[in-house]
This record gives sequence, C-alpha cells and structure tokens, in this order.
Amino acid sequence: MNNVSDAVERHYWKAVIFLVILILVGSGFWGVRRFAPTVFLGKPDLIAIPDEERPQNQTTDTLTPNTPELLNINTASAEELQTLPNIGVKMAQRIVDYRTQQGKFASVDALQNVKGIGAKTLEKLRPFVDAK
Repeated sequence: MNNVSDAVERHYWKAVIFLVILILVGSGFWGVRRFAPTVFLGKPDLIAIPDEERPQNQTTDTLTPNTPELLNINTASAEELQTLPNIGVKMAQRIVDYRTQQGKFASVDALQNVKGIGAKTLEKLRPFVDAK
C-alpha cells in the first residue's frame, strides 16, 4: 500500500510542477503580447507612435517615407486601430461601426462618443491619433 501512495504522491507533484510551468509560460506570452505587440502583429509600419517623437520642425507634408504618421481615425481599419493602446478587437470594431453609422470624426475628442471610450482612454490615445 505504501508503494501506491508513493506513486500517487510523485504523480501529484509532477502535475503541480507541470501546472506551475504552464502558468509561467502563459504569463510570458501575455507579457510579450502586451508589451511587444510587433512580435505578434508582424507589421511594424502599422504601429502608431506618439506625436511627441516626431521632430517639431517636420510637417506631415515633408515626412520621409520611413517616418510613421499619426493614425487617422477616419480612415484606419480595425486592424490598424488595434495597434493603439487599450484598443482591442471589440473596441476597434465599435470605432469602425460608429464611423460607418455617424460619419467621420470631426476631432479626436469625438472618440468619446464611442461606447467604452472615456476621458482616460482618450488621453492615452491622443498622442497616437489624428482626425484629418
């Protein structure tokens, strides 16, 4: 009987170790997806950059092809909108649906009319988007 309980205990600890490793690996993937989205998206040209990183003397007419522009919320696809902070699949689709039903956004502030986008989210998005 002692052999059986020893075998059960060994299998128990193997299962516990396996689950801990699984949780750690899953956490690692979550961190990579959250903090390095280019690894999963694979299209760095779709990643929006804050306006503060653009040189002050450079206008949108004189940008070089390698300098990304602000993401235009009136023309961006749902996939492009997902590259923005705090914008997932559902929120990107809400923005596209709102734009389709209500027309173009007059300003970046009009994003607050989309369900789920409040003042805090808008402030996180503001450096990355434009409504030209």
